[in-house]
Amino acid sequence: MRRADSQKAFLRALKEDAEVLGLRSDGYANLVLICTLIARRMNWETKCSRPTIAWLVEQSGLSKPTVKRWVRWLRERGWLGVVEQGSTVRYRKGTNAGLDDDGFGNRAAVWVLCVPRRTRRDRLRDNRDQDQGCAADQQEQISEPPSVSLPERHRVDPTRTRETRRRSHDHPRISPTWGLHATPRTKRDRLAACERLRLESPVLRRMSAWYLRWLLKILFDAGATVADVLHGLDVREDDSHWTYTWSSTSEIRHPAGWVRHRLSAWIGPDGQVLPLPSQRRAAADAARRAAQEARRQEWETMARAAGHVLTPRPAVEHITAAARLETVAPLAAPAAEPPAEYRAVRAALERRRREQEAAELAMLAAWRARRSS
Repeated sequence: MRRADSQKAFLRALKEDAEVLGLRSDGYANLVLICTLIARRMNWETKCSRPTIAWLVEQSGLSKPTVKRWVRWLRERGWLGVVEQGSTVRYRKGTNAGLDDDGFGNRAAVWVLCVPRRTRRDRLRDNRDQDQGCAADQQEQISEPPSVSLPERHRVDPTRTRETRRRSHDHPRISPTWGLHATPRTKRDRLAACERLRLESPVLRRMSAWYLRWLLKILFDAGATVADVLHGLDVREDDSHWTYTWSSTSEIRHPAGWVRHRLSAWIGPDGQVLPLPSQRRAAADAARRAAQEARRQEWETMARAAGHVLTPRPAVEHITAAARLETVAPLAAPAAEPPAEYRAVRAALERRRREQEAAELAMLAAWRARRSS
């Protein structure tokens, strides 16, 4: 790491760091606030700052453990260099160790503001590329750095009586095979639909399926599908498209707020969900089928008035049985009497057919008589 040139350069480099941008919005705000307070106490010549933890807690309004964890986070990643550890009169050697500027025996820690040449994320990526030969995956999104007093648990053995050992699976706990155009009704179905959303959208992948189910509850209650949610994230209710000002999903500091803002265009002033794309298509299909049925009935009425014999419609029992639909028997139309012209033409055709058959039989009888003689 190197000494920061100024307060502005220190804060700019901190805000542009990839690992800092990967934090959640609340953790990012707490970190920037603490760094701003530390930079405010910086000496222009030595580039050192000497704030106390109590002063940081008072000015920031955060708890003391939170402030100490973020200070340790900055020190471990090379943003703060320790020039002097904080100490008290009790633990310093000698009785005349000297007083600080405030006239008290306790001395605050002195930190020098630095900018790391290579961040911790770069070092982890290089090590992972050398060991496994693949690119680094995204850092885990955190809101606070881990506490020293609560170490991470790496045990996989059961900790309760009659508890079986969990097996590690590569596939997710929830199947992401929910259909794009199916409406989830139960909580389990909505969880599967949210997992499909996480599979389709990289922004939604930064949130869990349970959190998405709670976030999209108003849309699922209105009958939304996975395709409706994906369409609502890109297109407004008036069919105008949203514009994207970011090039990577890591630049979105608060994905839940981004999703809530995009989907607010599909919620009316009364708080009710506006007609969704699938509902609009279903209404258009119903109107089209109603118009087709009206035209068909009108044509049948005209054909029946003209005396045409209507052929029966093709059977659709197998289609309705496969779709599990209820079949309704159509009303029988009254039988129409054929007109006189049709009966006369039909009688003439029948008479000509009989005459032709009689002539053929006469010719056959004559041929047999000549052959026998």
